[in-house]
Amino acid sequence: MKVVENITSTKKGKWYLFSGVFALIAVVAGCQFYGKKDVQGGLPPVNVTVVKAQEEVINNSKTYVALVEAINSVDVVAKVSGSLDKVNFKEGGFVKKDDALFVIDKDTYQAKYDLAKAQLESAKANLTKTERDFKRQKQLSAKNIASQATFDSAESAYLQAKAAVAQNEANLKLAKNDLDNTEVKAYIDGVIGKTNVTVGNYINASNINAPLARVVQVNPIRIAFSLTDKEYLAMKAQGKQDLSDFVINIELANGEIFSEKLDTVFASNEVKTGTASVGVYADIKNDKGLLKPGAYVKMFITSAKPRKDIVVPEESIVQVEEDAYVYVVVAQADKSLKAFLRKVKLGEAFSGKQVVLEGLKDGEEILLGGLANRMLRDGATVNVVAQ
Repeated sequence: MKVVENITSTKKGKWYLFSGVFALIAVVAGCQFYGKKDVQGGLPPVNVTVVKAQEEVINNSKTYVALVEAINSVDVVAKVSGSLDKVNFKEGGFVKKDDALFVIDKDTYQAKYDLAKAQLESAKANLTKTERDFKRQKQLSAKNIASQATFDSAESAYLQAKAAVAQNEANLKLAKNDLDNTEVKAYIDGVIGKTNVTVGNYINASNINAPLARVVQVNPIRIAFSLTDKEYLAMKAQGKQDLSDFVINIELANGEIFSEKLDTVFASNEVKTGTASVGVYADIKNDKGLLKPGAYVKMFITSAKPRKDIVVPEESIVQVEEDAYVYVVVAQADKSLKAFLRKVKLGEAFSGKQVVLEGLKDGEEILLGGLANRMLRDGATVNVVAQ
């Protein structure tokens, strides 16, 4: 029995010893956190650091990888067959709409046009003759002088002559179209690439998959990129009505920045389901021809109308489920300071800063790292210390 009692006494002694140590640690930790206890015996002020909410001009750039596209591009194709007589452009040069780029066997088609014109004249002459004959037979028939068969024959010849004139007029129009198409013209202003056919080769107009060259519009030019559905809605809200309130800055391969205002811009009419993104297309000036269709570029978008908003450090935000708060330090009548939780509405975050759209005013003092201070409560007395 004595042995058991001694063991029990020993265990109790150790437990009291450990309890005393824990109590001492808790007291020391409490003193370090709160500082000295106040003279009235209440909870001491919590040591905190504060920062001021500041109004700043917000003009943060968004970075995207974009594809340069031609707004218009046209394959130059032949509409008539024949030998290629001339190439009237410099490869890689600028051409204007209706410039004659190629000439295909013009003499042959000129002769066909002249023949069709002569055939029309002959048909018209025959029409004149048959018309006179028909009118004469009509008069004779009315007097019962000419037979019905003679009248019918004259009428038939006249009608055939009229049809022949109409047919030859159509043939002349076709010949004129073919003659005009011997000059293969540019449909748009733009830069033409290399020619796929050289002088002397035979051109087959039925081979539509073999264009003679290609013309692409380079000024203005189109920039295509994608926004997430959330980014698109946020940019629409920031730009109020459309995306033309933003400026595009493009970084060229040599590091030079190409800057233009988004005068013409539109978004795709649907969201891509696989990526939840919206295609955006911006047309910009390219007077110097620095941008080429098919190139990928890095671009930055900034607002053309920068706005002012309240900005605070991100670590000052206290997130409670879906709501956001900050601790605002307010001076009391007795000159003490207290921290009160205040609900705020957040905007975008950038570079460690958080935009506050509602709930704070410029110059108000808030706690830095309020969420990390687990002993802090709404309405707690605080003591501001340096960072």
